[in-house]
Amino acid sequence: MSSDSLAEQIDCLLHGFCQPLTVLQCRLALGELSGEPGEMRAAIGAALSECARLNEKVDAMREMLQTVERRGW
Repeated sequence: MSSDSLAEQIDCLLHGFCQPLTVLQCRLALGELSGEPGEMRAAIGAALSECARLNEKVDAMREMLQTVERRGW
């Protein structure tokens, strides 16, 4: 893996953070606006799913950084 391709991969992962963060924020805001318990529960469930997506991205970045450390880049 070259340093350029690593930078591109990290850039792609960082870009990938934007969508789940935006969805997370919107779901919670909609649940808050609604005030209905069922809709709030649904918003929380959807937000938890987005949190899981974010954790996957963080894990992928952590693996990339460990690879960089092992290779001494």
